[in-house]
Amino acid sequence: FAYYFYAAPTPVESDQPVDIVISNTDNVRGAQNGTVTLVEFGDFQCPACASYEPIVRQVLADNKDTLKLVFRHFPLTQIHRNALAASKASEAAGLQGKFWEMHDILYDKQDEWGNALNARDFFLTYATTIGLDTKKFLIDIESKVLEEKVLAEYKEGIKLGVQGTPTFFLNDKKLDNPRDLGAFNKLIKEAAAK
Repeated sequence: FAYYFYAAPTPVESDQPVDIVISNTDNVRGAQNGTVTLVEFGDFQCPACASYEPIVRQVLADNKDTLKLVFRHFPLTQIHRNALAASKASEAAGLQGKFWEMHDILYDKQDEWGNALNARDFFLTYATTIGLDTKKFLIDIESKVLEEKVLAEYKEGIKLGVQGTPTFFLNDKKLDNPRDLGAFNKLIKEAAAK
C-alpha cells in the first residue's frame, strides 16, 4: 500500500494550467526551442519511472523537432533510500556536461544499484563508464549546492500537486499518465497542433 501511495501515477486533479518556469539550470533534452514542453518529475529508484523511460525516449525520438523534455528531481526518500544519492550523482555528472548520460545509465541499471548498500560504488563505476573526471565527481556528489537543487525541485513538485512518480506536465498541464507510446504521441501531436 505504501508503495502504491507514493509511487503510483497521479491522476489529473485539475485542467487548469500551472506555471512551470524553465531556466538555464534545468536539464533539458530534445528540441531546445521546441513548441511542446514535457516536464517529468522523476525518481531514479522508482520502478514505474524506469518502466516509463523507454516510452519517454521513444516519444522524444518521434517528436524530435517539436518536443523538449525537462527532468525535475522528485526523490521518494521515504521508500527509496538511494534516490537522493542518485539524483545528486546525476547532477554531479551534469557539472561535467553529462547529466543525460548518467540519467540514462541510472534508469538502465536500476536493478543493479537500487537496493544496494553500496550504491555510491555503482555511481562511481557509471561515472567512469561515461568518461567523467572521477575525482571531481566524488567531490561534487557531496555538494550541498547540488542537494539543495534536488530538494528545491522536490519542493516545487509538492507545490504543483505531485504525489508520486513519474508525474508529467505537458505545456504546464498535469497529465493522466498515458498507458503506452501511441497515447503519449497523440498527446504530443495535439499539443503541437495548438
